[in-house]
Amino acid sequence: MWQLLLPILLLANGTNWLNPILAKGYKDKPFDSVVLLKHSQRDYGKLLLNSSWPVLNFNEKMKFLFKESFNSDVLVLVLQTGDSHLDDQLWTALNRNLLNMRTARLLLVRKWEEKPSDELARIPEHLRFMYVAVIVSGNRVYRLQPYAPERWKLVDLNEGCMLPRIRNFYGRYILTLPDQMEPRSIAYRNNETGEIQMTGYVYKFLREFIRVYNFTFKWERPIIPGDHMTLFVLRNMTLNGTINMPISLCGFEQSTKFGVFSMVLDMEKWLVMVPCAHEISTAQVYLEVTGGRFLAVLVIFYYLFTILDTCFGPVILQTPVNWSNLVFNERIMSGIIGQSFRMSATRATSSRVTNATLFFLGMVLSSLYAAHLKTLLTKHPTSRQISNFEELRDSPVSVLFDEAEHFYFDKFESGRPIDAIRSKMSFVESKEYHQLKRGTNMSRAFSTLVSEWQIVAKKQELYRQPAYCSLPGLWIISTNVLLTVPMQANSIYEEPLNGHISRVQDAGLLEHWKKQTLLEMVNLKIISQKDPFPYVAFREFKVGDLFWIWCLLGICLLLSCLVFLCELVVAFWMKKCRIRPENQ
Repeated sequence: MWQLLLPILLLANGTNWLNPILAKGYKDKPFDSVVLLKHSQRDYGKLLLNSSWPVLNFNEKMKFLFKESFNSDVLVLVLQTGDSHLDDQLWTALNRNLLNMRTARLLLVRKWEEKPSDELARIPEHLRFMYVAVIVSGNRVYRLQPYAPERWKLVDLNEGCMLPRIRNFYGRYILTLPDQMEPRSIAYRNNETGEIQMTGYVYKFLREFIRVYNFTFKWERPIIPGDHMTLFVLRNMTLNGTINMPISLCGFEQSTKFGVFSMVLDMEKWLVMVPCAHEISTAQVYLEVTGGRFLAVLVIFYYLFTILDTCFGPVILQTPVNWSNLVFNERIMSGIIGQSFRMSATRATSSRVTNATLFFLGMVLSSLYAAHLKTLLTKHPTSRQISNFEELRDSPVSVLFDEAEHFYFDKFESGRPIDAIRSKMSFVESKEYHQLKRGTNMSRAFSTLVSEWQIVAKKQELYRQPAYCSLPGLWIISTNVLLTVPMQANSIYEEPLNGHISRVQDAGLLEHWKKQTLLEMVNLKIISQKDPFPYVAFREFKVGDLFWIWCLLGICLLLSCLVFLCELVVAFWMKKCRIRPENQ
């Protein structure tokens, strides 16, 4: 019973002894206010705290989320009772109200003890409070050393820091799993030792993190190389408590009671990579040289000279008009394309000038056409490059996305450029998606981040022609994607991880690890730089190269046969009409 009365008597005698301890805590790290937590069933007397700090009085019944409602640095002064049942209620209140604030400093008043026990240390460790100090009899202060062999250490208030930043977690494990998504984390088997090893820039980042803070990795399940796990699955496994944090990244979100997210580790563009424009086939060259502009020139000049040739007869030679020449004039057609044609026998100067002009025009057109055709046959032109979402929508290329990305697309507002291809988008199971992405099927486009695109770019360095391209008009969102590391709620890793991220970004190590990962992937033959498109410098023409020529020839022969049949029908009908009047 005296243990319960002792703190009341001590506090009733005055609290001048408490202010120097609070002042020491403020000097080490300034705080904005003091949260005084007392049990409603105990009378602690009058507390005279330094008026320099706002004091917020609470008891075990409080329901107040400091992280959301009072977003500032606080020091929590807990007046414990010595009754385990009542003290458990105080711990429950701390756990409930200091959600995702495990960096808050706790100062426990237990004046009836000579030294805090190891049993007491297990409670804040279980609740993940890392910064805890205990005031015992004689106003001595002990600080908690989480997971250390010696849990409590006596504090000299005249020297050092009362609650210094934790640098050593004494081998505390991080329960985790890698996503095995290139280039974030990659598991492979060492050919010499047969052991499973890992690389990847996120893995390198977290490996350095556990080295600095003396953590260890503990796998939630055995690692199987090639066992891909989507970022969305790992995110959910973290938030539901299956693992502590993944060796992966996900999009930034606000912290909730289910989990917290680190500072932004990386910022990347999210885009769609599309097939690059490639050299067209020899057969397609003939379609290029007989395009709309070329045919328009031929038709315009054909009808111009046909009209002139048709008019010369009735105007100069006083002969009847032959209207069939307007439809099909083989002499003008031969002259237009530079072939031999019959000159007019008339001595009219205008007719000679017209024929000379036709000869000159035919020579120019045929020369330009031949030069253009030979140039394109020597170096084939490329097809049209897809440069925006509208062109991608109108192309025959299908668009594939990872099924994990569906979660983020559901949050998109309408009115984005990506809306143009929503009807063509297909969400594929993650493992199949990455297998398809490694191929060179030019009929598909893929969603990718810049770090993943760097793998494709590295693979294509030695290609004669790149297979895939990324263009600014194909960015899914105009801003960068903010990538963070998800963690469980009240995670003990949040503060050290955020500090580690700041130092890594200041030193530029993340870009170094990305480049290092690419080189390791080349050495491990995960990235093959062998050109999958064989290059043939020159070869003789084949039948297939003249595909459209054969098609045109076949069409013309069918038309000639059709016209021949029409002429037979017309001749038969006219002959029958002439015989019928004679019989009458």
